[in-house]
Amino acid sequence: MTTLLYLSQTILMSPPYGLPLQTSRARGGSFTFTDEYSPSRSADPQKIKGMAFGPSESEFGVLVPAGMRRGRHNVAGPVRILVTAHLGARGASVQSLMKFVLTVVPLALGVSAPSKHRKILLYLTKEISYRNSFRANSPINIQTLAANSNIAPCLQAAGNYDGAAVTVVNCATSTYAQRTWVVVNGGAEENTSNAGSATQIRIYGNKCLDVKDGIDQDGTKLQIWTCYDGSINQLWQVNGAGDISWSGHSKCMELTDGSTSDGTLIQIWTCYSGNTNQLWNAISPRPASVCSGGKVGLAWAPNLSSSFIPNAATDKTCYIYDWSSWPPSTTLPQGLKFVPMFWGPGHEADWTSNVIQGATNYGIAMGMQEVNQAGGANMTPAQGAQSWKDMLVPLRTNKNYQLVSPSVTSASSGIPWLQSFMSLLTDSEKPDFMAVHWYGKTLLDMQNYLTTFHNAFPGKTVWVTEFACEGFDGTGCTDDISYFANGADDWLSSQSWIGAYFPFGFASDLHGVGEGNRLMNASSGLVTPVGWAYLS
Repeated sequence: MTTLLYLSQTILMSPPYGLPLQTSRARGGSFTFTDEYSPSRSADPQKIKGMAFGPSESEFGVLVPAGMRRGRHNVAGPVRILVTAHLGARGASVQSLMKFVLTVVPLALGVSAPSKHRKILLYLTKEISYRNSFRANSPINIQTLAANSNIAPCLQAAGNYDGAAVTVVNCATSTYAQRTWVVVNGGAEENTSNAGSATQIRIYGNKCLDVKDGIDQDGTKLQIWTCYDGSINQLWQVNGAGDISWSGHSKCMELTDGSTSDGTLIQIWTCYSGNTNQLWNAISPRPASVCSGGKVGLAWAPNLSSSFIPNAATDKTCYIYDWSSWPPSTTLPQGLKFVPMFWGPGHEADWTSNVIQGATNYGIAMGMQEVNQAGGANMTPAQGAQSWKDMLVPLRTNKNYQLVSPSVTSASSGIPWLQSFMSLLTDSEKPDFMAVHWYGKTLLDMQNYLTTFHNAFPGKTVWVTEFACEGFDGTGCTDDISYFANGADDWLSSQSWIGAYFPFGFASDLHGVGEGNRLMNASSGLVTPVGWAYLS
């Protein structure tokens, strides 16, 4: 005789820290049940005989031997059991280990079941310990495990500014940037030398979870503040039991009044074992709702791992290109559109195979790279017009593509080159969008130049397909780069004639652009504070 248990999907975490449901079907795994939270209390641990699945993809079940129903397992009230999940392929070495306490509750009376079987529902209690969940220096979402939470909401910051409140909100409705945190040293279960030590918990690259005014008192609310090394208000310990305590104090991060309603403030309170309002779980970041209100593009250098792209995909990001006709090897988040580029002479064969004759209709395509100068495609307007007619115009004629012009730099030759190029095309051959690259030393200079560029092509939408605060004269950026980035994002997003803008650089090698313009750490894949200025 067996008993069917259901396990909520929220308990499983995304690879490499767990198995998604679809993979579980094929790969299996094993679970060990004991009678109580302490394994020493169990005289007879039971092995799972098989796995079964609930009526929807949000549930899966395990078949428990009849021996698990001895003693108090037959009583009407809830029963606590410990589950240790070894997740991995059948016969393979263990890939991940999680422990969590569950409560078994009989189904409501009147539910029919075969005489030799008895159905019971499985509910997660909040005495929980995850191994490899609060991963060091990796993007995570943090969910409350409050007892009354049917759909665990996520911890979020109200905005990217000092003093922004820390609350919970439905993971599906908050933005990626607002709910994606980094535990610098990782939790106590991490297999690192710093695991479980005092750590900052960061968001937006340079903001930290912070005890407001450092007041060591029950009910003090949390906020985010610019990170300062050594600030005692910003040091936390992520403990193996799932609580997050203020380092050096007896206070834990707590969901106020246990309310999981959107906007509930987070506070500190004296730590109590078993207080479900003080227990938290880390999961891989829920995918962003991509391109739901912005026009930011990712100019993604081939020397930066494409596996990091999801870290930069937010509600503001709509486009990505990589200076080629080859899409990134990583599956793109839904809503993020790849825009192929015909770089210039020498790339005709790839372009024809991948785009003109390719099965995928990308809908938008870019013309040649920096046609007005050496180091780019370096073509005359006449040469550029012929390549355009051969490589780009057929996409509009045959596949209804929108076309982005060849890009020019902000050098004095840029606007005249494009004007000559446009004069060589018929109206049906002209691009939909005009592309320009700008590099310079101040925000005001950029605003003035782009306005001049727009006026040179009246009625046309402008795509700024590369830009950064860099003068290439050895002196870098005159403006503070953070000021430049925040100001550029505000201004570019507000101009109706700018259709998309692509800050530089999402790259490992910045090719002479100042390090302060780096938008992502090339080793960890974490977005930098300057990157968040554009993405959040």
